[in-house]
Amino acid sequence: MNRTSGETPAAPPGGEGGCEDYREDLVRYVDGELHGADLLRFEEHLARCTECTREVAVFRSLKGELREMGLQEPDIPGGSVWENVNKRVARPTGWLFLVIGAVLYLAYAAYIFITSPMDLLEKLAVGFIVIGFVVLLATVAYERIVDYRTDPYKGVEK
Repeated sequence: MNRTSGETPAAPPGGEGGCEDYREDLVRYVDGELHGADLLRFEEHLARCTECTREVAVFRSLKGELREMGLQEPDIPGGSVWENVNKRVARPTGWLFLVIGAVLYLAYAAYIFITSPMDLLEKLAVGFIVIGFVVLLATVAYERIVDYRTDPYKGVEK
């Protein structure tokens, strides 16, 4: 490298503080996933290494172009990998188990209710109350789902 141009020489690759030690951190740095001591260590390396600084600029440019082309989801402030896993896997799985458990429990309760020695009029009264509650609950849930799917402002942050 030319020392008269004002550039600082890059650290030798592979050695202590060399570029190879920072390869895994390049994309994490561009994505804003480095924090604390790792961030400070990487930024100190960037101050000395023009090669890594150039690669960071290339990755940022590539990320911006991908976003413009619509091939990358926009950054969500405070977003993380766990939030995506939670939204796409854990939460639906939890709802699935909740619904299955509720259906099994209600089926068992209905069996006990039907086989109980209660008077027929009492069974009809309780049955109508339960059916009315379930119908109201289902219609409210249906309206909420339709409203959520058709809400033109659901992507707008407050």
